[in-house]
Amino acid sequence: MPWPEVDRKSALRHLYRALPALIALALGAYVLRSADLRRVAGLLGSLGWRLPLLLLPNLAVTLIEAVAWRRSFALLGERPRFAPLLRVRLATEAVMLGVPSGALVAESLQPYLLKRHCGLPLETAVVASVGRKFFVVVSHGLVLAAVTLAAWPLLQRVSRQAIGHGGLAWLLLASAVFMMAAFGAGFAAGAQVRLAERVRLVLDRVMGRWIGSWLQRHAPRFARTDEQLVRFFWREPRALALPMLLYSLGWVVRGLETLVYLRLLGVSLSPTVATLVESTLVLVRSVAVPVPAGLGVQDAGYVLTLGALGVRDATTVGTAFVLLKRGKDLFWILFGFVLLALGERGRPEAD
Repeated sequence: MPWPEVDRKSALRHLYRALPALIALALGAYVLRSADLRRVAGLLGSLGWRLPLLLLPNLAVTLIEAVAWRRSFALLGERPRFAPLLRVRLATEAVMLGVPSGALVAESLQPYLLKRHCGLPLETAVVASVGRKFFVVVSHGLVLAAVTLAAWPLLQRVSRQAIGHGGLAWLLLASAVFMMAAFGAGFAAGAQVRLAERVRLVLDRVMGRWIGSWLQRHAPRFARTDEQLVRFFWREPRALALPMLLYSLGWVVRGLETLVYLRLLGVSLSPTVATLVESTLVLVRSVAVPVPAGLGVQDAGYVLTLGALGVRDATTVGTAFVLLKRGKDLFWILFGFVLLALGERGRPEAD
């Protein structure tokens, strides 16, 4: 019996949505297929009591970034309590890693969580979320550019072996410059051109029939958002330096996490190369937007990178490394979703 037309369209639509994840998982499975699973189990089993300690680097990154983010609120005349802000940071990170197109969902959810748990006005929460994105991406670009330049000869050699010419280093450097320009200069310039008001006008033009009255009613909020954006980026630009430095430190700690994980598995990399590997593959993960946590894509990237760096038995060691990384991610995803699911225990006041 043939499928009804509606069911067929629905099935095709679901297949289309799932296709990126299926391709990513297939890629990961293809790269990891030749791993020696017995040796993988032996490598992981040898870690013993040290396994829970591998959660600490990510905790350190989270605390560093939460401190940096809280300091940046002074630019907006706010000082939210640290514990609720850390809760929002952990919950949005869990959403970003744990659901398809998680970065988009987390960015949309974050202002609501800041308003709910930190007691911030919505327009301030929106600007604070823009500010956090600014710090995360620009600091990523800064660190990626620094380690790319520091490891330039290695990258040129690996690039020639892999693709026949030395374009990889230039690609990474160009990506870093784009990140700094688009999210640094771009966000700062956007604050000067009344970006929120422009968004309101576009929404009114496109969807005015349905939400025109709502847009008109909330026009003052869009105006206050523009005022807060100017205040954040332009009132005291030097005050952005310390949060940016702390966010950059967070990327270095991510690289040290990779360094420690690999050392425990018998692989020795320099701190510069470890930070380069992590910064590059987080960038790859961010490109794989529909796939939760870059599943499959990032995993294959780790294994292929270890192989390109000349690591012996890279597939097996890389598989063990990926399992450590994914186990760590799973813990923090579950922890963040627990925080997200907890009911509100009263509206906190800023101190």
